[in-house]
Amino acid sequence: MSSSLLLTQPMTILGNIFLGIASLIFLLLFSEIYLKTHARGGDAVMGFTWGIIILNLVFLACMAIVALSIGLNGGFDWISPSVLTRNSLVIFGLLATVFATALTTLFKNEPGTTAAFLRIFSGFAPALIPLVLIVCSAILLNSGFRASTPLAVYKIPLSVVFWLSVAILGSAILSGLVASSERQQNAIQEELAFQDKNHQRMLADIDSCDVEKNMLFILVHSDRNQDADVREKAVAKIKTNPKYQQELIQFLDGDWAPQAFNYLASNEVEGKNQFLEPIKKGILNQARLTRKHVRNCNYFYPDMEEWEVNRVLWTVEKYEGMGVDYLPAVKELRSAFDEPAEVEKTKLNATGILDRWIKSRQ
Repeated sequence: MSSSLLLTQPMTILGNIFLGIASLIFLLLFSEIYLKTHARGGDAVMGFTWGIIILNLVFLACMAIVALSIGLNGGFDWISPSVLTRNSLVIFGLLATVFATALTTLFKNEPGTTAAFLRIFSGFAPALIPLVLIVCSAILLNSGFRASTPLAVYKIPLSVVFWLSVAILGSAILSGLVASSERQQNAIQEELAFQDKNHQRMLADIDSCDVEKNMLFILVHSDRNQDADVREKAVAKIKTNPKYQQELIQFLDGDWAPQAFNYLASNEVEGKNQFLEPIKKGILNQARLTRKHVRNCNYFYPDMEEWEVNRVLWTVEKYEGMGVDYLPAVKELRSAFDEPAEVEKTKLNATGILDRWIKSRQ
């Protein structure tokens, strides 16, 4: 008895055993898919989903052993004379058919347009594909059946389910692309709606603001990063307060200095000379606030305090050269970032901006 016969006979027996197990799994899947009614929500859906996934994985494992047995028995020699090509097609075909079966099963009752491509195949593919695999494997696994069966009997059905599975996988990819595109479009629409709502809120805040009492709260809307209509409306509203410049100076002299810099960095004022010394005080107040922030900070992120630093420097650049040296105050602001902290610091954009500005002035 040859060594190849000693190998193929046990593998044929083993293949038939696992083919029988695969057949039982197919019957169980068929019953679950076509003979039972399943809930459309809750834990029952998750139980069904995981059940289908696990059963298909077990089916795949069984059919992999069957395919190995067929291959060792020469049952796939008709596919290609090249061993590499033959094995590659068998492996890909088995994976494609089982994955296609699982996908069409899982999306059989899924609503929505993104699952529509797969639902086209869900009525027949979960039954047809594994049934063809089992029947054709039974022929190819047993040399007696294979020898007495015309090639077309198993070649044509296997080719059909192979290309059907490729079509299903292609549909799954297309469904994924459609779903991704819809999510992106929805995200864009939601962002646009949010921006529009926020835009209208800012305009309403400006309209309702009593600038002689609450001017502080709309200074942020006068910043250069705002939409033109928001900024113009805010500036116009602020200037209706006859004492807005005096209030800006008061803000610079206390904890509201950052809000004052929001306005001064982006807008002109009448009588700039009266702001020269207050701006210096404002920078020192910003340094004090930054030092406190760093000391008590629980988390450092790259753009921390970047907004405030930029507006301080933009303001200084508009007022430097008018008789006040702002460099010492800016250095004090830079040193505030070196304040000890309770958590590990990360590299901050603000410190790099300040370092470059200070170097350019020395």
